Amino acid sequence: MTESKIDHVGLMIKKAMEEESSGNRNEAAKIYKAAYKMVMEIASHSTGKLKQKRLNQAASLKKIYESIGGEAVEEDRLSEGRKILETLNIEPPEIPKVTFQDVAGLENVKTEIMSKIIYPMRYKELSEEYNIEFSGGMLLYGPPGTGKTFIVKAIANEVKANFINVNPSTLYSQWFGQFEKNISLLFRAAYLLSPSILFFDEIDTLVPKRSGSESDAARRGVSQLLTEVGGLTSQKDRNVFIIAATNNPWGIDEAILRPGRFDVKIYVPPPDYESRKKLFQLKLSEVKHMGYIDYDELANETERYSGADIEFICKKAVQNVFMEVVKTGNKIDVSMDDLLQVISQIRPSIDVGLLKKYQDYILNL
Repeated sequence: MTESKIDHVGLMIKKAMEEESSGNRNEAAKIYKAAYKMVMEIASHSTGKLKQKRLNQAASLKKIYESIGGEAVEEDRLSEGRKILETLNIEPPEIPKVTFQDVAGLENVKTEIMSKIIYPMRYKELSEEYNIEFSGGMLLYGPPGTGKTFIVKAIANEVKANFINVNPSTLYSQWFGQFEKNISLLFRAAYLLSPSILFFDEIDTLVPKRSGSESDAARRGVSQLLTEVGGLTSQKDRNVFIIAATNNPWGIDEAILRPGRFDVKIYVPPPDYESRKKLFQLKLSEVKHMGYIDYDELANETERYSGADIEFICKKAVQNVFMEVVKTGNKIDVSMDDLLQVISQIRPSIDVGLLKKYQDYILNL
């Protein structure tokens, strides 16, 4: 069946070339596009080196029909990708407005991401000259509330890629074959929407460490994901990148962490002193009624508080003052005491034991 489809693709390409030679560029573009779709469908049912061969053939066809079809064909491609995401109940893709300047602190993390991912993607020709490449996926791990999703959005902005935020629960299905099909459709959408970043949050829920008690559907889904990731990361000239995040790196199936899959693993720690100071400054910068704030003291008082904790503290303190103004009718400034009062009522969400667990995990990588 597959061979007959490949033969049909060959006939379609021959017909498209004839139309192009006759000056019928629009008709040729439509035929090339149909051939591209058929090859992508064939690739979704292939494995290993054959799958990679089909994906390369599809990429070549896409370049041809985009080069002769113009903006209309480009929009048609993007529209198809959006429709697939809609069927999977995944939010429409976007190029986020978040930049690395919006990421408070975490300078070591940002430097590592820039050197291992951003620069190889941004300066492709130079990277090839020095044999530098982002060969696999990237895993961000660390305590909850430290801004892992925020960082991935900043990456997408830096390389101007569509950000596709995947909640693993939207892919899962008990129906036979549907889980694997959903994963294949997701990657097809990512190709159509390229350049794109596929972001799997809480990936440990999608590929948990094997215990022997998994359902057949879960095992097939994991196998399909490994196949898709392996095929994706083996492409040299690719415009789809896969990034995952987890609070629980020790709970992930080790197969997904092997070389060629998630080669880059980056620990995102709780905000340090300078990061906490900058977070308070950023979160309070748009409040018009502010008194004197000692940001150094706030940073000292919030060790082991996550970025999410600090954001909540700022919102709660401002909300308390706002309600007082509503009651009294007198405008007053948000004061240092208002912030310290909220801090005294909230415990840090990151405990010492959890931090030690991450340190032990890093030592064993």
